[in-house]
Amino acid sequence: MPLRGMGDRPLHSFRSRHRPRRAPLRVLGMILAAGLSTATGCAQSAGTAEGDSTAGLSQQAVSSASAMLDRFVADGHAPGVVVEVSTPDGVWTHTAGRSATSPDTPMSAQLQHRIGSITKTFTTTLILQLVQEGTVALDDPVSRYVDGVPDGDRVTLRMLGTMTAGLSEYLANPDFRSRFFEDPMRVWTPPELLDASYALGAQFPPGTNSDYSNANTVLLGLAVEKVEGAPFGDVLTEKILRPHGLDHTVWPDDASFPHDHVLGYTSLDPAHEVTDSTSWSPTQAYSAGQMISTAGDLTQWIRLVGRGDLLTPELQSERLQWQPLGDNDDNWHYTFGLEENSGWIGHNGAIPGYMSYAVYHPALDATIVLLINSDAAIDGEPPVNVLLRDLSPVLFPEQPVRVPVVR
Repeated sequence: MPLRGMGDRPLHSFRSRHRPRRAPLRVLGMILAAGLSTATGCAQSAGTAEGDSTAGLSQQAVSSASAMLDRFVADGHAPGVVVEVSTPDGVWTHTAGRSATSPDTPMSAQLQHRIGSITKTFTTTLILQLVQEGTVALDDPVSRYVDGVPDGDRVTLRMLGTMTAGLSEYLANPDFRSRFFEDPMRVWTPPELLDASYALGAQFPPGTNSDYSNANTVLLGLAVEKVEGAPFGDVLTEKILRPHGLDHTVWPDDASFPHDHVLGYTSLDPAHEVTDSTSWSPTQAYSAGQMISTAGDLTQWIRLVGRGDLLTPELQSERLQWQPLGDNDDNWHYTFGLEENSGWIGHNGAIPGYMSYAVYHPALDATIVLLINSDAAIDGEPPVNVLLRDLSPVLFPEQPVRVPVVR
């Protein structure tokens, strides 16, 4: 039987060791569909390696990484964590902690997990595949596919993919946030998300600057639906998930999981210190963050994306025209649903109760996937960012992921 969520009641048995600290607005936008909260704690047992492979990593690296993951959970930063590392020499997977706190259930890499903004890697790939088919062009105005977009005749699909359209982040809308927390299980429609963005006005004229906004990727999802004449999830399944054997990755129509899954725990709910958010509606993210996957599928997926196996070499080269995003670290670049940092390509993800990271290094032909079932902040930072920053030098000392500090 699938593991089932426990609604949104407070979990008094899983409480923070520190005073709850609400996420700053800049990071709140990252959480609600790409995230954070406060440190949470409970003693945990030692983690487990799943399988015999060490992926060619040294025994010292494996031992140090395993100890770091076990300590991450034991220190109360999350109920559980999964890491999967792949290299040409194999796959190393380690789990620590619990997938659920009541009943006490060990973490497993086979369980499904909400992946938040890693969804953007799928949505932008779909758009680029439509470009490849000649169905759309990157410089098409979004008004050709979606009505009612401010400056829609000037905003192009390329601008949406590169976060240069100037659309405001709908998660920054106080009215939207209020309604979300009043009813976390509410089903949202894409037009409602966009209206919350439009109500804030534009951040800047189209194409003159860059800043992260989930509204951009919501519009790309609607453009896919318009062109294909089918629901986004159906197009995603037919064009990407099924052809590439991503059998444990799904586009959920509601808050349910189709298979055994990890329970998510959030500290975002203003009414409670820690809340089971497993059954919270993911529709507040739509094509910017609604998907579900597993560590194994994400390992396979981010390698396909990073290697350019899904696009022509010319289109992959155009996709990887990196640019700075907003006021972020100079080492951190963005384009078409992908981050680039120190040679690593991928994306992070967050949705209440779940955080994730999936990255690929072309020169190493290596991937790192992290999954955490908490959005608890560590010194004001998303825990998945902190863990990847600390873990990657242990795994790949010559090529660590230099994750920027985001508070």
